[in-house]
Amino acid sequence: MARNITQSNALVSGQFTNFMFIDQPSDNFSSYSQLYGNCTCALSATCVIPSTINQLFSVPGLYVGCYVIEALLQSNLQCFYNNTCIKRIQSYFDEVAGVNFTPLNTSLLNGSYENTTIEELLNELMVEKWNLSSSYKNYYNECQPSECSYSAVAKNSAIYIVTTVIGLIGGLIKILKFVVPYMIQFLWFLGRKCKFRRNTAVSIDDI
Repeated sequence: MARNITQSNALVSGQFTNFMFIDQPSDNFSSYSQLYGNCTCALSATCVIPSTINQLFSVPGLYVGCYVIEALLQSNLQCFYNNTCIKRIQSYFDEVAGVNFTPLNTSLLNGSYENTTIEELLNELMVEKWNLSSSYKNYYNECQPSECSYSAVAKNSAIYIVTTVIGLIGGLIKILKFVVPYMIQFLWFLGRKCKFRRNTAVSIDDI
């Protein structure tokens, strides 16, 4: 998101690798977009070209472009696996000429990682291979849960449905056996009470 915001707002790189300013009369400034090959930084942040040193040596796998971070993410470590390439780079910088650099060891790789981009390495957390080892015993000893539960989604069989319905019907019958007698007694009581009131009303009318 930060990279997209930087590009969409045309924020100028501190090294002026994406936009350049031109000083014009009357203290006015104008800017123009940098070009990398046929790619313009005004339209894309991923424009890159191979990195060169003093226009003499093109460093294999390294790029420069509109933004340092975008160029770095598209670069790879190809040169750093090659001792000759490292020595060639050292020859252009006096301050590191006497420093001994050891190239990366290709024998430790299980795959072709020399041409893998920095972005791909970061997406993989710079881990070549995950060796997974699961031990539920150690997990439970460490967490010491007091209770464990799990849920499973399953399709009920016809036998299960039939037995469940029969169980519901049997339970309903038991409930009705308990409730119905009380309901009949209550209705009988209401009926007698209503009949008594009607008989009482008729006797008063006769008087």
